[in-house]
Amino acid sequence: MLMLAIPISGYLYSSAAGLQVVYLGVLPLPTIIGPDKALKVTLRLVHIYLNYTLLVFFALHMLGALKHQFVDRDGLLSRMLPFLR
Repeated sequence: MLMLAIPISGYLYSSAAGLQVVYLGVLPLPTIIGPDKALKVTLRLVHIYLNYTLLVFFALHMLGALKHQFVDRDGLLSRMLPFLR
């Protein structure tokens, strides 16, 4: 969900800031929200918090993998990374 919500919130933020969004540097996307300073601030915060949430989930996922490797010693990383065999 975050992988979809983050780009959408960034697109909405850019639209509220009055910036043209160009997808992959080729396709200009339509502006769906007119310039709005109050909405711009809110959408910026939403975009930032969603990014930090994804970062926290990523860190927890990495800690879980390291726990399996060094606490549980169940060989999870060697199954995931073939060059560790």
